Amino acid sequence: MSYDALTISAVTIIAVFIIVIIMVGKSKAATEMRLRILARNLVMMQSNEEAMEICRKIHEKYPELCAGIDFTLKEEGNGIEVDEWNSDKPRPDL
Repeated sequence: MSYDALTISAVTIIAVFIIVIIMVGKSKAATEMRLRILARNLVMMQSNEEAMEICRKIHEKYPELCAGIDFTLKEEGNGIEVDEWNSDKPRPDL
């Protein structure tokens, strides 16, 4: 069984289209997750003075870092601490 050039082109275009749709969907999901993490950290800083103080200390040392993107905070039973450190800069001792 042989296929003509038009059929091969159509199948290739459809395959590329499906791959692009999948990649866009994954990118959108990742962006939504990052926005949720950012929002959670911003709400925590607005309602918790300890979280705000930790962010101030980090910002004094690294003014270009952003809470929720470069680092995340989490609430432990005894207070707030840095959960994830996503920056290539050394993690400060707080």
